[in-house]
Amino acid sequence: MINTKYIVLVDDTNQLCNIVNKIFARESNYEFFTSTSDRTELRKALLTIPDLIIVNEDGLKEDSAATVCKYIKKNKENNITPIIVTSSIKIEEHRVDVLKSGVEYYIVKPLNEQYFYYTIKNLSHLIASNRCLSALTGLPGNLQIDNEMKRRIASKKLFAILYADLDNFKSYNDKYGFMNGDEVIKYTATLIKNHIQKYGSKGDFLGHIGGDDFVAIVDYENAKKIGRMIVKEFDKEIKAFYSEEDLRIGSIRLPNRKGRIEKYPIMTLTVAMISNRYKPYSSTLEIGEDGAAVKKKAKMIPGSTFLEDRRRN
Repeated sequence: MINTKYIVLVDDTNQLCNIVNKIFARESNYEFFTSTSDRTELRKALLTIPDLIIVNEDGLKEDSAATVCKYIKKNKENNITPIIVTSSIKIEEHRVDVLKSGVEYYIVKPLNEQYFYYTIKNLSHLIASNRCLSALTGLPGNLQIDNEMKRRIASKKLFAILYADLDNFKSYNDKYGFMNGDEVIKYTATLIKNHIQKYGSKGDFLGHIGGDDFVAIVDYENAKKIGRMIVKEFDKEIKAFYSEEDLRIGSIRLPNRKGRIEKYPIMTLTVAMISNRYKPYSSTLEIGEDGAAVKKKAKMIPGSTFLEDRRRN
């Protein structure tokens, strides 16, 4: 499932984990990480940069929920991540103290499974809606892209990043107008998403940097097939966005700044791939630099292009 929601469960027992596994058994786009309140283990779990954190106060052996939540909020990557606390303590003063620690929801036990399920699901949806989603494509923006890269770096697993953007998009926009240009961007987003869902794995991610730039973060073993199939289908389908006259002559004709008519090619798509198979990454800055370099090289190749970076260190 594309764009998985990551949720950390903090519980020194298995009680919360058992409940969540039961009520989310049929949900494939949620991934749960369990952690005790031990600071070393909790710090490791927070490296996933979750979309939501749930703390089972009854399952904490030593700390109170407020203490654990204050610790979580000190983590700069998770200081705005929503927290749900479940507890059998019904004393109003205690509930207020927990909420003062930055907790969004305090749910009193015994848990109503339906209520708990929809609280998690609706809060996750609200977070996704408010986190800088692209208004045009509905895809996650730069904040989520950065977070997903950090998750992959922390996981130490093989991953690949596909940078995709359109070539000669500006000339198309100038000729056909921004509304038609928006349709091309939406088409490209759908094209990439469809191929990730067809050839990818659970946990794959697709983000919209802005304009005609996209980033997909997928398992390494599937990346090349996804990239090549995206490029192949794009060349077939992009013709539907041009007039018969432009397709006949194979270009767009537009006046330049001096009023002279120039020819601009039919749009193509560049997909540049980098991975941690050949070079280990420790920061999103390194990923961004290599991605930009490979994309620049790929754009020098005529036509739609898929290019994998195999440089080592």
